[in-house]
Amino acid sequence: MAYRPSRRSKHEFALVHTNITPMMNLMVVLIPLLLTSAEFVRLGVIELNLPPAALGPEGEMLAEFPQEERKNLDLTVTITDRGFFISSSMAVLAGDRAGEPSIPLMNGEYDFHTLSVKLLEIKRKAANNFPDSEQIIIMAEPDIDYQTVISTMDAARSININGLAEELFPEVSLSAGIY
Repeated sequence: MAYRPSRRSKHEFALVHTNITPMMNLMVVLIPLLLTSAEFVRLGVIELNLPPAALGPEGEMLAEFPQEERKNLDLTVTITDRGFFISSSMAVLAGDRAGEPSIPLMNGEYDFHTLSVKLLEIKRKAANNFPDSEQIIIMAEPDIDYQTVISTMDAARSININGLAEELFPEVSLSAGIY
């Protein structure tokens, strides 16, 4: 038995308009938000210098290294799980006992203020005597957390004395850690 199409159903197509007003409202809010957040990301960048490479573009040793006329300070702060070790090309700042860090941990915490004070003493003694008296190298053990490295960089850059900021070593370089 054959069925015939219903007479009631007429194929009428209605034209539906998509309401894009909510999408337009979203874009009006998102575009200024993204533009303003891009400025905050730029302000959060930490400037640092990487040590110079000893190899040329093809991995070959460079033929000539510049000859040093004066000795460099090569000041280095090494962050370990026992505290800070401060050293330079001339000497290592000794701790209280042999083998102890220059600035040991205080109650399990790093003493950034004492680090800044020691670096201020070194800065005053080394001023105008070394060509790299604005530079410092920071090394850290692999298990040292990121915030400790950043706080060490901040402590090495400047110190506040009686409400006045004094510049210490603004050119901070990171070096490979101790293994």
